[in-house]
Amino acid sequence: MTTILRTPAESFYRRTVQLVLGLFVLVTAVSGMLVANSALSDWQISQDKGTAVAEVVDPGNGTFGEHSKVLVRYRDESSVYHSPERGLKYPTGLEEGDRVWVEYQRTDTDNVKVQGRSWTLSILPALSVWAIGAAVTVVLLLIIRWRWTRRTGEKFTASQDSGNQAMSE
Repeated sequence: MTTILRTPAESFYRRTVQLVLGLFVLVTAVSGMLVANSALSDWQISQDKGTAVAEVVDPGNGTFGEHSKVLVRYRDESSVYHSPERGLKYPTGLEEGDRVWVEYQRTDTDNVKVQGRSWTLSILPALSVWAIGAAVTVVLLLIIRWRWTRRTGEKFTASQDSGNQAMSE
């Protein structure tokens, strides 16, 4: 049995495909962690729950980044005011000045969510991120394959593209 020596172009093609697929695995992991983190945070709140009325101080501007988080101020059971730096979880539809019931973790007063909302609200954004990642991956793989076919003039079959080629003597 002999191994096939690849040309630099074939190795580049193979590594590029592996890179794109690796990035897709990363996007998949991040999407899963988004949901898992939300579920863990909700579980932590439920294990040490306090409730309070919070006032929306800054509703954020709706874009990604520092100003996208909804900032609230609430008073805990000890009459101490808190304004979580990480913002409020599941804040959809809140405006500045709104008063809303929140649940918070007593031992970590930065862990705050709108009462009645749960981690299941994170599934749709995670699926959206994953779907966009999948679409970008498919487009990139098609472009890579098209360029390879255009460059070499050969068409790939599933067995040629797998990278597990071996020849029998």
